Amino acid sequence: MKFIPVYLIFIPIITAMFIYLINNKYFNYLVFISQSIITILAISYYHAFNKFIVNNVLLLGGWDKTIGICLKNDKLSISFIFLSIFIWWMILIYCWDKRKKDSKFLFFLMFLEGTFLGLLQSNDLFNLFIFIEITTIISTILIIYKKDGYSVRAGLYYLLFNSTGMIFYLLGLILLYVVSGTLNMDIISEKIYPIKNFSIIKISYIFIIAAIGVKSAFFPVYNWLPKAHGAAPASISALLSGLLVKSGLYIFIRMNQMFKLEIFYNLFFLFGFFTAISGIIFALSQKDIKQILAFHTISQIGIILMGLSSMDGKTYVGGVMHIFNHAMFKSLLFMGAGIIINNYRVRRITEIRGVFKNLPFTSLFMIVGMLSITGSPFFNGFVSKTIIKHGVADNNLKFIMLFIVNLGTSVSFIKMSQIFFGESTIERSRHAGSNISMFLLSIMCIILGNFFIPLTREIFDIDLSHINIMSFDKLLNYIMTMGIGYIIYKNFIAKDYKIIKKIRHFNVSFETTNVMLVTFICIMIFYSKLVS
Repeated sequence: MKFIPVYLIFIPIITAMFIYLINNKYFNYLVFISQSIITILAISYYHAFNKFIVNNVLLLGGWDKTIGICLKNDKLSISFIFLSIFIWWMILIYCWDKRKKDSKFLFFLMFLEGTFLGLLQSNDLFNLFIFIEITTIISTILIIYKKDGYSVRAGLYYLLFNSTGMIFYLLGLILLYVVSGTLNMDIISEKIYPIKNFSIIKISYIFIIAAIGVKSAFFPVYNWLPKAHGAAPASISALLSGLLVKSGLYIFIRMNQMFKLEIFYNLFFLFGFFTAISGIIFALSQKDIKQILAFHTISQIGIILMGLSSMDGKTYVGGVMHIFNHAMFKSLLFMGAGIIINNYRVRRITEIRGVFKNLPFTSLFMIVGMLSITGSPFFNGFVSKTIIKHGVADNNLKFIMLFIVNLGTSVSFIKMSQIFFGESTIERSRHAGSNISMFLLSIMCIILGNFFIPLTREIFDIDLSHINIMSFDKLLNYIMTMGIGYIIYKNFIAKDYKIIKKIRHFNVSFETTNVMLVTFICIMIFYSKLVS
């Protein structure tokens, strides 16, 4: 039981190596055996967790924890482990018909899973750096897997810009090591406040958060995300948006737990708002179905950041829950988009019609995803957004900012919903494997939207029974928001004004993106000076 954290990392990696070296289509079925084993191990670890909750730290190699490799699990990391394993199950089922003979693809996919599970459990900053870098490299390979010009450019853009961001992570790591003498996150957390030169701590924090901001696609350093999501295969887009982007948000939580620099919390709420609203503006201008979903990944990250900015209370709980909820409905939507693109052979929503008639099950599942992302009662997106609203209820400005973001999301998916109507000339086709994944994700969107109270009690030790999911007022509010959204769409967005076209074709060069990263750092430095 003690070494289950290590098994969770290495079983997928060893499986990946066997698949690659043997290169036999029958051995590719090992991925399901591997997934089954780590699922059972994770469940076993969870059941035993309360028995050794004080001793959930695993030191490897017999070294002192000051310098040794350290794995740590708590309720948050275990929850993310379950989320990761579940999403990987969905991706494997979704792409199996197409990729079951592709040993290389399955090798990278399983190796990435082991690395990601290592990232979630790492408790020292350098080990965390290693896992982040390996995750970035493998993600790049999967983004460019189609090997066309667009995907290669997008993949290299993703790799280079994330690598630039990680340079600042290393600088922050070095500064922390100089003043604390260790890279162990628990020890650093204990040593931070007694350190006399606190300005170095703040600079270190800013550098690390800048790197995490790139990884998580915070405003204004998210330009890589729509390029990567648009170029990757549908299964990888689902994985990137549903889970891999969340690695940065998970590290963001861990860094704030370690540094506890509350002076930045209001700034992060603003960053979250600008991330969300800019993602919506770009999404509203798009006609490519995957680009719309990609920019809405940015907008939902903004909502999550608005929640996580407090690091305690209901707002924080809502932010963490939205990470899980977004993983479900955005993976679902990207999978549906992949099926539609494979059938219609086009990506522009103006050229896609009659999806409901042609692909009824896919359409039903995508509608569940749309209801979830727009915050409809009885679906998971409603729960996490409502909890965040409860958390900022005493701040009218923040409440209005959240309403504006939710309204923009509604307008965008009203625009996208046109694909379900009208007539199409394509023949109906079967995608059983794909629809199984979409069905399971749809079920999870509904379950998490109706049975969230036991989950929040288990993970956060907080009672949210006062949130009435069957409230008529909340349902009426949703209907009114969608109605206003429809009016905005019909009178402004549908007319495709010149300004909308300019936004659609707006492009930021790699050089400008790096300037934005430096600007991001300067804003945080200036803000820290202003409030201190």
